[in-house]
Amino acid sequence: MNEGWVWLLLLGLGVLAVAFLTPGPLPQPVILSPAPGGELGLPARVVVGNLPAGAEVGVRLLDSYGRLLAEDSAWAAGGRAELKLYYDLPASRRGRLELFWPLPGLEGRTLAARRVRFADVPYAWAKVYFLDPDGDPFPLIRRVPRTRTPARQALELLLAGPTWRERVRGYWSALPAGTRLVDVAISAGVAEVQLEGIPDEFSFQLSALAVRQIELTLLEFPTISQVRVYAGGKLLP
Repeated sequence: MNEGWVWLLLLGLGVLAVAFLTPGPLPQPVILSPAPGGELGLPARVVVGNLPAGAEVGVRLLDSYGRLLAEDSAWAAGGRAELKLYYDLPASRRGRLELFWPLPGLEGRTLAARRVRFADVPYAWAKVYFLDPDGDPFPLIRRVPRTRTPARQALELLLAGPTWRERVRGYWSALPAGTRLVDVAISAGVAEVQLEGIPDEFSFQLSALAVRQIELTLLEFPTISQVRVYAGGKLLP
């Protein structure tokens, strides 16, 4: 069983548990931010309210032609869920934000929707390397705001993991959830990446895959020719 199907099974069990433990019908989620007709930057910050504890809600963004720009999900804490959407280049200035339950077969039902506008922001394209269903590195493309620290931005996107739709398609990351970027320093073509939050029992095989993801993500930048990755001060293989 590959990573994608394992994730789908766990997700289905989690939603069933929420349904059985919550008395009566699930509450209707509401969009708290952005405001109706509000302008979305890059990334778009979305806040959803009226959620049961532990629920997962999906968010999709479309332009006025119905083209899907982004689709991801977030878990509720304290009745709210927040996420950042790095969305594709819209073909129009106006669009639509929709909420859905992130389960195959249910994702087509729209729970709530809101009209939005897209801000005109300078952007660039970044390749972030995740793993395909066979465990091979594969670049997924993100549209990101222009920044003076593109390497750090790319690593933050890598640590955020693949989106919900990408996970459904079988993409995954060897980097453990909760891994944090402490620093990335670039000197004479060498990028030294400092991470924290990686467990001591992290296997050699996953460590090698994680390092490869980081290397490929950073080597796209012309100022970087070599990458070293440290976790807790120790060099990862």
